[in-house]
Amino acid sequence: MAIIAIRDLPLIRNMFPENKTTSQRSKQRDFTYEWKGDAAYKNYALNICISRLANALSLCDFQTFLKKKEQQGIMWWRFNFEPNLNQNQTQFFHKIIYKMVFDCDGALVVQDNEGNFIVADDYTIEERAFKENLYSNIVVAGGYGMQSTKTESEVLHFVLHNNQVKSIVDGVYDDYGKLLAGTIRNYNRNNSFKFKLKMDSLFENFRTKNVVGADGEPLKREDGSIVTEYDDILEDFLENRYKGILEDKDSITPFEAGLDLDEIGNKKGNTKSGTATTRDITDTFTDIIHMCADAFGIPRAYIKGDVADGEVVKQNFIDDAVRPLADNFEGEINRKLYKFENVRAGTKMKIQTNTITTKDPVKFAAAAEALLRIGVYSPNMVLRKLGEEAIDEPWANEHFVTKNYQNMKEVEHAIKETVNAMLLSIQN
Repeated sequence: MAIIAIRDLPLIRNMFPENKTTSQRSKQRDFTYEWKGDAAYKNYALNICISRLANALSLCDFQTFLKKKEQQGIMWWRFNFEPNLNQNQTQFFHKIIYKMVFDCDGALVVQDNEGNFIVADDYTIEERAFKENLYSNIVVAGGYGMQSTKTESEVLHFVLHNNQVKSIVDGVYDDYGKLLAGTIRNYNRNNSFKFKLKMDSLFENFRTKNVVGADGEPLKREDGSIVTEYDDILEDFLENRYKGILEDKDSITPFEAGLDLDEIGNKKGNTKSGTATTRDITDTFTDIIHMCADAFGIPRAYIKGDVADGEVVKQNFIDDAVRPLADNFEGEINRKLYKFENVRAGTKMKIQTNTITTKDPVKFAAAAEALLRIGVYSPNMVLRKLGEEAIDEPWANEHFVTKNYQNMKEVEHAIKETVNAMLLSIQN
């Protein structure tokens, strides 16, 4: 059996011409493989977390108050339904949180003359210590650039509690991304077909047979070497015939005398049967999702959708991830749109996170009755907790207290009156 050097194969010889130096060849072709982490997996994991937070924030109730009395005015409408002409509340919050994560300077929201709130696509910030920050080069949807420079009090600037979340995730992903890329490559390698082409002495005879052109002369390459049938058959086999072997349809592949094809055994996979599955890939990607969830304070069980202890996990998600975010929004909105004097007088916005979860009326009945009889909730407040429409009656907004819960002074006064009445009746 003849042994053929790899450099003698026509395809390899074309890749590495002999008339080129080693340095020149390395510039033409680079066959080294660097395992790089595909950013798509990281961005997908980040977007899962962003979607969870934005969806939860959209379920919050943005309550507006005028002198401590709840009022549903224009601000209530903007933050619960229509922030601007082109976005609803959910789209608006998704874009804000996305910018908070992917822009190291956070999300900038500007207000136009009609009162619409618009998330900026790009801007430049000039941070100052003893004066208001300045925002310039503001670009909004459609590539429209605002000419004016805004001060800190004229905009809403939302920044994550840790504005380095994205850079932290990027740093950790540098290693995890390579690990994921290597896992994918191992899966592809273990599930691919590999063959060895054996050529014995019979096939070597084709070296002596030249390929003749239409003019009857031997064909030559650019370097002047003569093309033999040996070269021609190998090129045809490696470029065309092998496709019939690897495709999933029925096929016939011709073999010249002296050629034989044997499959090379693959490495064992990650299962007992020896086959390779995507389990390692999904496990590694799950680790990346967990890494992103940890950065946002989202419980791992919640991001995975585990049903075990679902109520506890959901409450942890609200307490650890959503409430700090809602507090961030509430503080920024109140200090910029309502100001100190109004907030102190009870004119403000309050973000209720207890509307995120739906309540079972049967399970909530006992608690609702207790809250109602001690005057904490009005009937309409109970209906709101259940997601029901309010009753349009004055009594439905009143607070009631049962006679079991009386003021101690009133009880003392009633006892004294009773005692005095008894003494008078005895004397008479």
